[in-house]
Amino acid sequence: MQEAAFLGAADQSGHGRFIEAEEVAGATAPIPSAALRAARLQIVGSGQGSVGTREILGELPELAAEITKGTFEIDARPVPLSQVEQAWAEAPRTAQRLVITP
Repeated sequence: MQEAAFLGAADQSGHGRFIEAEEVAGATAPIPSAALRAARLQIVGSGQGSVGTREILGELPELAAEITKGTFEIDARPVPLSQVEQAWAEAPRTAQRLVITP
């Protein structure tokens, strides 16, 4: 079944996982009813509140070490708070992440 394959299940007994990371694709995530019937579906959020504070704090030392090593490439643009309105208006035309600075 195509919907089950989309959700990560090889057959009807498979386990599917849908992870909603951001609203880049839109504010809603429609799921076909056939996909719900075809797989044991788990929906996982990834925003603030989807992971407990203890789990986040447990990952911070390793994350800080990787950042320090330069493992991550982050295309970010620092923007002074005084220019936030202009930067926010330009944001849809760039893939850069805005980092608001004092």
